[in-house]
Amino acid sequence: MTLTSAPHLAASSAGISTTQFLVVLALMLILMVAGLAGLTQRRSRRLTSWHWLDRLSDLVLSKDPKQTVLLLRYLVGAANSMAGVAALNYGVTEGVIEAAGSGWLTITALLCTAAFYAVMRLGINQRFADPSMAAPQIICAVLFLAWGYTLGGPGSPIALLLLFVFLMFSIFTSTTRTLITACVVAAVAFAFSMTHVAMSTPQVPYMAKLQLVYFSVMLFMLISVCVLVSQFNRMRDKATRRKQELSEALARIQDLATRDELTGLFNRRHMLELLNNEKHRCIRSERRFCIALIDVDRFKAVNDTHGHGVGDEVLASVAGVITGGLRETDVVARWGGEEFLVMFTDTDCPTAELVLSRIQMMLSASMVSQAVPNLHVTFSAGLTHYEPEEMLTRTIDRADRGLYMAKAGGRNRVVRLEPGQPEVVPADTPAGKPTTMSSVALEHRHAFDVGGVGKHVHRPA
Repeated sequence: MTLTSAPHLAASSAGISTTQFLVVLALMLILMVAGLAGLTQRRSRRLTSWHWLDRLSDLVLSKDPKQTVLLLRYLVGAANSMAGVAALNYGVTEGVIEAAGSGWLTITALLCTAAFYAVMRLGINQRFADPSMAAPQIICAVLFLAWGYTLGGPGSPIALLLLFVFLMFSIFTSTTRTLITACVVAAVAFAFSMTHVAMSTPQVPYMAKLQLVYFSVMLFMLISVCVLVSQFNRMRDKATRRKQELSEALARIQDLATRDELTGLFNRRHMLELLNNEKHRCIRSERRFCIALIDVDRFKAVNDTHGHGVGDEVLASVAGVITGGLRETDVVARWGGEEFLVMFTDTDCPTAELVLSRIQMMLSASMVSQAVPNLHVTFSAGLTHYEPEEMLTRTIDRADRGLYMAKAGGRNRVVRLEPGQPEVVPADTPAGKPTTMSSVALEHRHAFDVGGVGKHVHRPA
């Protein structure tokens, strides 16, 4: 095909009948509705019987949700463009629009539409800074509309109508800079088009004045669009900032609800939730976990001698040492005062006891206060494992009684207490206390309140 035959091919391809024009519009509408329905189906999964919508959506759009949204927006705009092209070709059939120019516009528009679709469908747009390619799409649409206005004859105002449809639709997908650039390009392109229309029809005396009126109204509307876009984007940016601030505030609230402010560890309430979750997980998997109650030795003396500021510093340092000595899967929480509770997941008591002993050695070599560098502290711990089907209160109470035994036995030690194991109290305990007593019998004596409201065991400092 030679260059001289191209205009004849373009002219012969232009022009459609009324029936064809209506069919094209109907197809555009069906595609838009099908795309919207496919997107709705993908998001809600309510139309489970419409499997063909899923297949059509994956074929025409994409399996990537973000790409699906971008492609759907593009196809909606492309459908509007094709409606304008169909109207232009219908004008050729009625003999009011030049066939050759309409043919060239039709072929060029179809090629550009297919090119944009191919770039987005193949995912090439993901390499760009703006994957939606809003700026080139809007500018191409504006130039085609200005071209269509030049050829449109009596139907030229349709191009102005489609121009503002494109600009208003682009408010939701484009930046202020992109829309302002598109408005400037539209003003320049339509100025040339309207000048061409006025100069090419000198036989119509009012055509120049009519084009001037059209341009003035269009310019006023373009300025209004720029103002509207600027205000809309300011509102959108403000809403985005508010949303981010709200998310950060919710994260802080969540952190305050689950974390101890002084040590940064989980608090008692959140630890109880984690223990309950681990309990049910171990019941399902027939595994065990261990818990240890840790208490800083002679902490009251630290507060009385050096003040509560140093005491707070000591607690934060102890929390850091304990955390540093545990595995990532183990969890430690501040249980209250100078007490900490450690949950050893998928661990037996002998292994947990070795870990606690290592942490005790780490603590003895650590500086726990910058204000009092020579200050060293130790801790005592009670260790036990969770027995399947028993209440968590009984497991925690058993660890608490092991801690009591460690304190009474000289401090700075770990006492492991198994279910049913007799509690042996050292011989130097106050008169009137038994030296040996069943753990089961002692459970009622130690009124341990998991909620942290009721009684608690009084043990040596």
